[in-house]
Amino acid sequence: MMTAEQIMASHKANLETLFGLTGKAFEGMEKMVELNLAASKAVLADVSANSQALLSVKDAQ
Repeated sequence: MMTAEQIMASHKANLETLFGLTGKAFEGMEKMVELNLAASKAVLADVSANSQALLSVKDAQ
């Protein structure tokens, strides 16, 4: 049977593991958001460049 100290140590270890995994999950989400934002900016820049090129055409070919 476990003593009170063993139970407390087990709970402490479980909480440390939980907080560690939660931190890793947030780090992963943060990286994903950064990548999505970078991709969105790249697409917006590409669309803007294509739109500017389209608007600068004088006559249809």
